[in-house]
Amino acid sequence: MIDPPLLTARIKGAGSLDALQQLEAQHGSGFDHIHAAAAFTRAAHLVSSGAAPPLDAHSLLRRLSARLSPLLDDCGTRELANTLWACGKAAYVDATLLDACFERLAAGAVEAAPQELANALYAAAPLQAAGYSVDRRHAGQLLSALVAQRQDAKPQDVSNALWAAATLQLTVSEQHAAQLLSALVAQRQEAKPQELANTLWAAATLQLAVPNQHAAQLLSALVAQRQATKPQDISNALWAAATLQLAVSDQHAVQLLSALVAQRQATKPQDVSNALWAAATLQLAVSEEHAAQLLSALVAQRQEAKPQELANALWATAKQWSDAAPPGVEVALLHLAAAVDERLVAAMNGQDVSNSLWALSQLGLRPAVLTQRLADAAMPLAPAMTPQHLANTAAAAAKLVTSGARLFAALAGAAERQAQRLNTQDLCNLAWALAVADQRQLAGAAAALAQRSATAGVWAQTGALDRCQLYQVHLWLLDGQRAESGSGLAGPLTAAQLQQCKEAWEAGLQEAAPQHRRNAFERSVFECARRLPGLADCCQEARTPDGAFSVDVAALHAASGLRLAIEADGPTHFLRPGREVGGDTLARNRALSARGCVVVSVPYWEWAKVRRDAGKAAAYLSQAVEDAVARWRRQQVGSSSSGGSGGSGSGKAAPAA
Repeated sequence: MIDPPLLTARIKGAGSLDALQQLEAQHGSGFDHIHAAAAFTRAAHLVSSGAAPPLDAHSLLRRLSARLSPLLDDCGTRELANTLWACGKAAYVDATLLDACFERLAAGAVEAAPQELANALYAAAPLQAAGYSVDRRHAGQLLSALVAQRQDAKPQDVSNALWAAATLQLTVSEQHAAQLLSALVAQRQEAKPQELANTLWAAATLQLAVPNQHAAQLLSALVAQRQATKPQDISNALWAAATLQLAVSDQHAVQLLSALVAQRQATKPQDVSNALWAAATLQLAVSEEHAAQLLSALVAQRQEAKPQELANALWATAKQWSDAAPPGVEVALLHLAAAVDERLVAAMNGQDVSNSLWALSQLGLRPAVLTQRLADAAMPLAPAMTPQHLANTAAAAAKLVTSGARLFAALAGAAERQAQRLNTQDLCNLAWALAVADQRQLAGAAAALAQRSATAGVWAQTGALDRCQLYQVHLWLLDGQRAESGSGLAGPLTAAQLQQCKEAWEAGLQEAAPQHRRNAFERSVFECARRLPGLADCCQEARTPDGAFSVDVAALHAASGLRLAIEADGPTHFLRPGREVGGDTLARNRALSARGCVVVSVPYWEWAKVRRDAGKAAAYLSQAVEDAVARWRRQQVGSSSSGGSGGSGSGKAAPAA
C-alpha cells in the first residue's frame, strides 16, 4: 500500500496521460477524494498544455468520476472547484457529477477562496459549449460570494468570473458589476493584458455601465503592455470600447492599432474585422498605412474568414473614408474584393450583402465580379432583409449601376410586404433608388413609397435630404410621363408637401453653387468653352429651362441651335477601377437630356491631359461637343423611327438660354 501523500505527489507529477492512467490502474482502488480530485486536475493540465487531446483523457476521467462520486461528501471547496475546472478544461461532461459539485460548492461558497469560485465559474462556460447547463442559481451564488471577497481576489479571478458571466449570459447587478470592476481597476498594474481585455469584453457583452474613468484606466494599463498583448486581446478591447461607446484617445487608438499591425501575420480575420469596425464606430482616425496593412492581412487569411468579417471590414473602411479611400487603402480593398470568392458570398446573410454593397457604393468602388455576385445574392435574400437593409441595398445597387430589373423588383416587392415597418429614410431611399436606376416598370412602386411617406406621422420625420430625394423621384416620374401629361408625385404628396420638396431641392442647388465657383477644373472647362467659335450664349452655373437642374457650363451649339450642358465630371462621377459612370451621374444625364439638353461630359482624367495646352484643350472640347451632338441626332432618329418619345426630350432643337 503506497503512502497517501506520496501517491498524491506521484499523481501531480505524472508526465503523461499514460503515466497517469497507469497510476489509476495500479492504485485507483485506494484513491481518496484528494487523490481523485488531484488526478482530475493533472489530466486537465496535460490537456491544456497540449500534451494530450481532450478526448483521449475522457476514458480516464470516466473512471475517476466513478471513484470520486461516492467521496463527494468528503470534498472541500478546493477539491470541488478543481474537479469542475478540470472538467471544463477537458470538455468532459458527467452531468450527475457536475451537478453535485456545483451544488456543494455553491452551498459552501462563503468558505471558498476567490480563485476556487472564479475557477468554477470559468469552467461552466466551456462546459456549456460541451452541452452542459449549469444551474443559474448556483452560478449566481458563486458570483455573489466572489464579490464579497473581491478585496482578496487576484485580477485573474475577477476577469475570469466576469468573462464566464458574459459567456453564460448571467444577470449581473449594477452593484456587483461596479464592485468587481473597481476591484480590477485597483489592481490593474498587476493584471495581464488578457485579463484587462477579457474584462472589457465581458462588460460590453453584458452591457454593463462602465464609468469612463475606469475604462480609461483599464485601456491605459493595456496600452502600457501592448508589446506583450496578443492580437485577440487588442481587438477585444477595441470592440468593447466601441460597443460601450467609451471614450478612447487618439493616442491610445494609434498605439493599440500599431501593436495589432505589428502582429498582423498572426492576426485572425475576426481580430482585423473587429478592430476596423471598432475604429469606425468610435470615429477614430486610422492611418492609410495601418488600414492597408490590416486589410492585406485579411486578404492573406481569406480562407479562414467568415462572411460577416469581410462585410464588416468593407463597412468599416467606408465609414472611415466616404467617397474615396486613400490610394493604398483602395488597392488593398480591391485585392480584398478579388479574394471574396463565390463560396463566401453564398454564405452571406442579408445584412452582410447589404453592408458590402453599401460600402462599395460609398467608396465609389465597383469590382465587377464581386458587385455582380452580391447583387445576385441579394435577390433570394430580399424577403428576409430588414427595411434598412432593403433600402441600403437598393440605393447601393442604383449607384453601382448593377444590371437587372429583377433585383429592384425583388427589393420593391419585399418592401411592399414590410410597408408598415418602413421608416422615413427607408421609404425615401427606396423610391430614390428606383428613380436613379430608371426602373420605369416600378414607377408605381416608387409613387406608392412616396405616398406612404406623406402620412402625417412619417412626414413629420422627413429632413432636407429626404425631401430632395422625393423631389428627384417627382422629376423622374414627370420625365417618364411626358407623353401622357402625368403629374409626377402630385397626388401621392399634397401640394404643400410637394412644395416643401421643391424648396429643399432649390436650397440644395443654391448651396452647391458656391462650391462650383471655387472648382478650378470647372472654371478651366468654362474658359475653354467660352473661347470656342462654334458656341454661343456660353455661361457658367446655369440651370435647365425649367430650373430643376444645374449645369456646369451651358451653351448654344451655333450650327444646330441645340442647347448644350457641358459637365466637368470629377472623380466622384465615376466608379473605380474601371471608370464606369456612376448611377447618380447617369440619372443626371437622363434628366438633362429629358429637358432638351445635349450632355457633353468632360472626364477629369481626359481633361488633365490637355488643359495646360490651350490649343489641345480647345480641340478636345470641340470634338467632344460635335460627338455629343451627333449622338443626340442619332438618338432622335432612332426614337422617331420606333414611334416613341423616349426619355430624352421632344426631339426638337433645344431653345436658347
